[in-house]
Formats: sequence, C-alpha cells, structure tokens
Amino acid sequence: MGTPEFAVPSLETLAASKHQIAGVVSAFPMPSGRGLKIAATPVAFRAGQLGLDVRMPERLKEPEFLGWLSSKKPDVGVVVAFRYLPKEVYALPRLGTINLHASLLPRFRGAAPINWAIYYGETKTGVTTFLLDEKIDTGAIFAQQECSIGPEETAGELSEKLSKAGAELLLETLESLEAGTPKPVPQPEAGISTAPKLKKEDLFVSWERAAQEVHNQIRAFSPVPTAWGGLGGEVIKIYKSHILDPEKSNGKPGSWQRFDDRAGLAVNCGEGVVELLELSKEGRKRLTGAEFARGQMRLAEKTFELTL
Repeated sequence: MGTPEFAVPSLETLAASKHQIAGVVSAFPMPSGRGLKIAATPVAFRAGQLGLDVRMPERLKEPEFLGWLSSKKPDVGVVVAFRYLPKEVYALPRLGTINLHASLLPRFRGAAPINWAIYYGETKTGVTTFLLDEKIDTGAIFAQQECSIGPEETAGELSEKLSKAGAELLLETLESLEAGTPKPVPQPEAGISTAPKLKKEDLFVSWERAAQEVHNQIRAFSPVPTAWGGLGGEVIKIYKSHILDPEKSNGKPGSWQRFDDRAGLAVNCGEGVVELLELSKEGRKRLTGAEFARGQMRLAEKTFELTL
C-alpha cells in the first residue's frame, strides 16, 4: 500500500524478490495539474506496468474493497507512504502490517518526517520498519537504518536516498519475518518528536531569522512544496541556497546584499547572509540567481516582504 514516488523503489524491490505481491493498494485518483487531468499515482502506475492487481478505493472501509483484500489471504501487509489505516485493514493480514517510515522513530512521527528533519537542522535521520497499531507511527520497531543529511542536501535529494535505503530495509524485514527471527521492540518514550503535515505558512521565509535557519527552511521544502517570499508584490519561490556569511550582514533583514547579473543574489538575514542559487516567479521556470537578476533588475530596489 503506497502512493508517491517515494514508495516505488519498495514496490519494485518486493516485485523482484521471491515474495509474491498479492495486490497493490494506492490512493484514489484525483484531478491534478493545470488541466486537472485524472492520473494514476506513481505507485498505481508502476504496479500496472508490473502487471499487478491494483485497487484505488475512495474509502478503505468499503465492503467491496475489504472483500477483495480478504480474498487475497495476505500473510503480511506492507505500507510505504500511504494513509492512516483502519483496524479492519491493518489487522487483516495473518502477521499484521509493516510500515516503512522515513525517520528514526520515535523521532519525527507524522506526515512529513524528511522535511522537518532538514528544517530543524538534523545531521542524521534514517528509515524504520515497524508494526502498525491503532496510533500513528507508534508501533513496535523491527529494524532501522541510519542515514546522514548533508549540509546542502534538499528534501528531494534526501527522499530519493531514503526511498532506496528503505526498500532494502523492508526486504530485510520481510526475510527476517519469514524466518521468525525479528522480535519487534516497543518504541522508547524518550526522544519523541512530531512531523505534522505542511501548511502554507510553514513555507514562508522570514528573513529576520538566522541565515542557517533560512537555509535549512529552503532546502527542507525543495523542490516541493517550495519555500517562498514576497518580492515587489510577487511570489518568489526559492529552491536552492547557500550560507554566504553566517555572521555578518550589511542591511536590514530581507534587503539585498548583492543583486548582480553576474555574481548572483544574496539576502541579508537577522544574522548572516544567504545566497539564492535557484529561484523562480510563481508558475515560471527555475533560474539561477544571476539569470534572475539579469531579467529582473527593477527588483533590485525592492526588499522581501516580512509579513504574510
């Protein structure tokens, strides 16, 4: 059971293993994109290519869906980046349901563990396989794999790395489960933190913060949903940054320290200076800092707004 691109490596790894995938469950297709076209999720699309039996129920308690799931007589359920499961679903497989989570639980329980780990400046994270229970991300742990977070690494880059590490850990967990060797361990009470669903206000860049915090925020939401700031009455999305000077700034927060069609862009923060390496106007293509300056010289006199 899974939906986004993050879950595809796990699907492919299990499909190539000795284990039999009895069926695949993904999110109900919704209109998306400019044309609001209805398209299958990445998991559903790849499962179709692999010739697997796919279901995309609108509600997981639908009698038709539960009947289909029961008819498969699954030994174990596997969840990777899906949704909250009712007990009727997660308790149905003979051995229960395993969830792959993109953090070292109990750190960053919730919907956006990769984003928040980077946002808060973590230097390491990882993946965890655990047994689903009635609460979100609280079940007993089977296995974990630690992974470093680079100082310039974005959420997109870390997600790709963790998706591959998670696929391997998931297969190892299933192999151990089949052999009867894993003894799931309850999660510790210490070190619990949460990773809630992202809101628009989380993405807004306040330049009054320190350069390191601004840089972490930008890479935490890159490439999507993307950190943003208001400039000259327009929304500017920021994809990539670099701490140019962690201590000094020569102007008020949100003002340009550098706006140059060759050297690029740099913004003063509450403490330090952040260089903007890739950005765009809303709905427009991504540009380097120098390219943006070349086409938007009129904005050199503007400062980033400090209010939503």
